[in-house]
Amino acid sequence: MFAPLTLILSVLVVALAFMSVRRLEAARGIRFFEPQRRAFDVYAESVWAALVLGGIPVSWRTYVRAVIHDITHMLVRLMVEVIRAVERPLARLSYKMRVSAPKGTGAPVSEFLKILSPEKK
Repeated sequence: MFAPLTLILSVLVVALAFMSVRRLEAARGIRFFEPQRRAFDVYAESVWAALVLGGIPVSWRTYVRAVIHDITHMLVRLMVEVIRAVERPLARLSYKMRVSAPKGTGAPVSEFLKILSPEKK
């Protein structure tokens, strides 16, 4: 339960920090780390162009595809194992609750319940 909450809160903190830095940059009229950001922008554009236009060698693409396939396969197997680990105790608990359910006391049914659920025919 804490992992999703932690993820959401950390994303909110990062988003708020980004917005505050952008607002501060706009107020001062300067960009922090301008030369590094410009160099990174040029590098990112060249990588994007290589990815989109196919400038990456075929052997690299097949290797990356295989690595991504292996990673996703491991993640899916891990998720299935986690689901199975959670499912088994819950199934046992459900069975125990069903078996040990309290039996009716034989007490008369109140008029209110009779109105809510009429007799089955």
